[in-house]
Amino acid sequence: MSLNLAAGRGVTQVVERCEQAKNSGTLDLSNCQLLYIADAVYMLLKGHEIDKVNIRNNMMKKFPRKFVEKFPNVTVLNMEANEIAEIPQECASWSSLKGVNASQNQFAAFPEPFFSLAQLKFICLSSNLIEEIDAEKLYTCLPELTHLDLSDNRLSEETKIELETHHKKPAGLTLKL
Repeated sequence: MSLNLAAGRGVTQVVERCEQAKNSGTLDLSNCQLLYIADAVYMLLKGHEIDKVNIRNNMMKKFPRKFVEKFPNVTVLNMEANEIAEIPQECASWSSLKGVNASQNQFAAFPEPFFSLAQLKFICLSSNLIEEIDAEKLYTCLPELTHLDLSDNRLSEETKIELETHHKKPAGLTLKL
């Protein structure tokens, strides 16, 4: 009986947050113990402009592909503290995305779709499993970057030095390694 009660509370919480998002434009599904985003969320928000999404501190293993289609104008994405290992290529079409927090996930490499988002200013990928990043590609593809946090990854000293000293590194970039 208590399991059903907890599940019922979880559904109610998600519905309430969707209702709040209709007015605020911010979908906050953080701390909801979600394994995935149910289609009902998209139906509840149909016709409403969502520009900020927070799915922080859930148990998702896969990035919800429908986010890109259903919320095409997202500017800020917080997906911290999940178990996501890759970002689908569809995310490369998120032309309004300015900031993403993907810390405390399972990324073994810098998410490839991010290289297509030249307008990105803020990226946090701390506490993942990233070992290498192509500094040339990073700084060429993301010239607007002002904050990049790669701390608590598995970057080699050589990669760290390359990221810190590369001639294409944006002048105002705050880099955490």
